[in-house]
Amino acid sequence: MITKTFVTKLKREIERADTERSKIVRETNGYVREAKHAIFSLHRGEVSQAAASLRSLEGKLGKLAKQAEKERLRGEGSLKAAVEEFLEALYFYRVFEKKPLNAKISFAVGADEQLAALSDLTGELVRAATLEVTRGNVRCVAQYRNATEELFGALLSMNLRGSLRQKRDEARRNLKRLEEILYDVSLKS
Repeated sequence: MITKTFVTKLKREIERADTERSKIVRETNGYVREAKHAIFSLHRGEVSQAAASLRSLEGKLGKLAKQAEKERLRGEGSLKAAVEEFLEALYFYRVFEKKPLNAKISFAVGADEQLAALSDLTGELVRAATLEVTRGNVRCVAQYRNATEELFGALLSMNLRGSLRQKRDEARRNLKRLEEILYDVSLKS
């Protein structure tokens, strides 16, 4: 009924997929860390360092994503997480530079990855606003609040489910935090 060659072929395919999956997990751990470092560089005002890191990361992630696509592993969780973190860092950089968020990326990304990154971006905008207030730069807070309101409005216009809905809810909380920061600043002015 089942031949040994058939079973051997299936076993080989599973082992190859496991090997590729392990490779993806290993590589993406460093990529997530690198994206987080780019975000922290932006928080510290090290824009050129963040930009260089993002360019490097885009090349490495693009190469890995294309390889994963060939192996039918593009949906691997660790790769999706690394892409989301990269996109979040890229979007934060674009906000920081006052540029549109629809940056051209050298590899294919899914709408779910982009929406997750946009939702998470609102948290970085809260952190950036908090840092700017402590530095005495109140104007940026309004800019970050307006960007968050625009992002939340876009997310609200979509019928999101599961983790994306949870992320949208977090974006709503981030908008509220930014409004509270603005309110507190207005009381002290």
